[in-house]
Amino acid sequence: MKALFATAFATKVRDAAPTSPLPTRTLGRTGEKVPMLGLGFGPVGIGLSEKEALELMESAIDLGVNYWDTAPTYGRAQEFMGKILPKVRDKVFLVTKTATDNGQRALAILENSLRTLNTDYVDLVHVHNIGDYDPNRVLGKGGVLDGLRQAQKRGLVRFVGLSGHLRPSVMAKVLDSGEFDVVMPAMNFADCFTYDFEGKVLPIARKHKVGIVAMKVMAGPKSGYGHPNEGRMADYADLAIRYVLSLPDVACAVIGMFTIDELKRNCKTVRNFKPLTEGERKRLEILGKQLAQKWGAHYGDPT
Repeated sequence: MKALFATAFATKVRDAAPTSPLPTRTLGRTGEKVPMLGLGFGPVGIGLSEKEALELMESAIDLGVNYWDTAPTYGRAQEFMGKILPKVRDKVFLVTKTATDNGQRALAILENSLRTLNTDYVDLVHVHNIGDYDPNRVLGKGGVLDGLRQAQKRGLVRFVGLSGHLRPSVMAKVLDSGEFDVVMPAMNFADCFTYDFEGKVLPIARKHKVGIVAMKVMAGPKSGYGHPNEGRMADYADLAIRYVLSLPDVACAVIGMFTIDELKRNCKTVRNFKPLTEGERKRLEILGKQLAQKWGAHYGDPT
């Protein structure tokens, strides 16, 4: 009975899927067209069952959310993805991460991810949370950039990028090397007053024509993925998404989602996207400053 319900439910979602594609933007110098909404897999791997995860992934494909962002540290996310990717690999822009500054270690992490994901390559791999590392080590001989260049030569990855929650100065320095294709900072209407990746990193990304993807879009203290509403500003979801998509040259907002309803709501926001009005911007600024004062440097060093 459960299997029949799941099949009927999935069919209903597919039947209800809109015929027009989700709006896309160009991901910087990669030249790739990506949807303005990406699916972050932290909640999928840590907060969902396999059945729930598969249903969410199928619905994401049906709704045009085919930018999928994962990492080996996201619980069972890559395992769940490996069960569906062989059927949809040609439809997905696939992103994973390597949390290291060592080149050989990065290769080993990537190779293990590919096995778990059940695919031969990923489209993009980020150096995960670049603020944890010494820029000289990242860029130097035997560093993670060396390892990822080897991966590119072997056809394991197409593009290399950086993700980061803290120390925007480190991200800015590494990005200014001109060696990276994509950057994914934590950006939202509250943390802009604490970390300001918008002011410290995005100008450098634009200088090098680097693709820009936003994460931690909904704002919220660093509290994990234990509950769909934890750390979320539900009443401000529409404005939070529109805040990051209103930033110049941001191609995609990556959002961790727990439910198909949440996925649909976010798709609706993106389909109907309009830049923030001045009144909306002021409203968010007031709330953002209040939250920034309350949370402080909740991801770590803001320098």
